[in-house]
Amino acid sequence: METRAIEHRRGRVLLLEPNAALRSAILTILTAEHYRAEVIESLEQGLDLASETANAVALVAWQTMQGLLSEDHRAELADVNGRLRLVVMVPRRWSRLLDATDLSSAVAGLIAKPFEAEELIQKLSAAFAIPSRTEADSVTN
Repeated sequence: METRAIEHRRGRVLLLEPNAALRSAILTILTAEHYRAEVIESLEQGLDLASETANAVALVAWQTMQGLLSEDHRAELADVNGRLRLVVMVPRRWSRLLDATDLSSAVAGLIAKPFEAEELIQKLSAAFAIPSRTEADSVTN
């Protein structure tokens, strides 16, 4: 996968989605909504890119989370979310089950796939409204 930058007026969205067709569709939506979207190959790459700018959200497929969604890794997941706000895409059939867990409090948002464009934009807007640890640190310094 290559990293692609798209002209922006809103926030920076780092997209981690292994399905090429879905990735393309999401990029089309983000472009139409004037987000700066970049395809990333790993969560680590997203963390590196997020350290360069405070206004970033990672939109990530659940299967790319390297086990961080398990209950055993909530503290680590919350730490990652503090450095890079995470909106995790999960299968729709899992959505209700995950809403009943503490997972939604460990990430900036959960979105059930498949989703409508409006639903995606709403989740991203809510995630951008949450200050990241980087933004909070820059305000206090």
